[in-house]
Amino acid sequence: MFVSKIELQNFRNYGSLIEEPCSGVNIFYGNNGQGKTNILESVFFCAIGRSFRYSKDADLVKNGEDNFRIALSVADDITNDISITYKSGGSQSPAEKSARVNGLYLRRLGHLMGNLLSVIFSPEDLEIVNDGPSVRRKLLDIVISQIYPSHYFDLQQYNKILAQKNMILRDFNVNDQGSSDLLDVYNEQLAAAGGRISARRYLFSRELEIYAAEKNKEISSGELLTFQYYSNFFTVPEPEKTESTQANVMKIFENYEEYSSKIQAEFLEILQSRKNREIERARSVYGPQNDDLIIMLNGMDLRRFGSQGQKRTAVLSIKLAEMFLLYRHTGRKPVLLLDDVFSELDELRCSLLIRSIAGFQTFITTANLSELPESIRRESKIFFVKSGTVKLI
Repeated sequence: MFVSKIELQNFRNYGSLIEEPCSGVNIFYGNNGQGKTNILESVFFCAIGRSFRYSKDADLVKNGEDNFRIALSVADDITNDISITYKSGGSQSPAEKSARVNGLYLRRLGHLMGNLLSVIFSPEDLEIVNDGPSVRRKLLDIVISQIYPSHYFDLQQYNKILAQKNMILRDFNVNDQGSSDLLDVYNEQLAAAGGRISARRYLFSRELEIYAAEKNKEISSGELLTFQYYSNFFTVPEPEKTESTQANVMKIFENYEEYSSKIQAEFLEILQSRKNREIERARSVYGPQNDDLIIMLNGMDLRRFGSQGQKRTAVLSIKLAEMFLLYRHTGRKPVLLLDDVFSELDELRCSLLIRSIAGFQTFITTANLSELPESIRRESKIFFVKSGTVKLI
């Protein structure tokens, strides 16, 4: 799959833009603050329905306007076109966001998942190592949802039920049997959705570890990258030693139903047995909202003991693994978005990245063309970006 046309209206600093990228490498260069990353953001927005920059939808509307539209044409795929429109709300009306795929209106935005596969890699991805568990959960959830759109809906359902349960816990009346009964209902629903969520996260993390460890070993001359999955409501099993072959890696998810059932049962048991503890604390204590993926290098916590170079290597390895797993699971090559990453990589890491993107449509942003290897520039379609205008050179 590849994006053959990008159309923007009132998106970020673009009033109107129509560009036709090639199926290979597309380079957008220019000074900082001119709108290079906004183009990558628009592509990723059509993949998952939101920005990768933690921005609110309202922040994406061009100054002075009240709406934006993104439209992508997609070639060599079951998806032909994707469009997303957003209109700001006023004092009398809420904001509106809608999506269409192949001309058909999507009743739920979650149905966007899986229509366009995409992987974003930027210098800010060091947050995967340095920041808290929510960043690593988001990493897993975005990739898994592109492979299994049902994961996205499980997350929505779980978060909705969790919010309702927390309201009950905050106002819990020990003399009200109805509140206690309602907590039991919510706990059963949370166990069902939460079991599916954590089963997919755990199994996918095992796949990700195998590919990422292989890439990290190649870049770092043998350093061992491993993951430890953390949960406070189910016993994380010791993974079997699996050879790093495509056939074996793809068998991991064959155990999904078994893991999901076990986790659901264990989760429900904990919620029932420790119900009074959550009532005392007036909040939900257990569940996948606390899961974490601890990244280890040579048996030590990379966040605490790794150098900046080791962290960059690990993040690059994880992103390359993410890219290949999307392809292995779906048979469709994701669109790669590389936001000013070559300035952060040394020659060895650059070389690995260049070899890895061969055959994938890639969007690259840079403030300096000379930072990119000649082999990349020679085969690329190059666009100059200045003040919200794009010119092919």
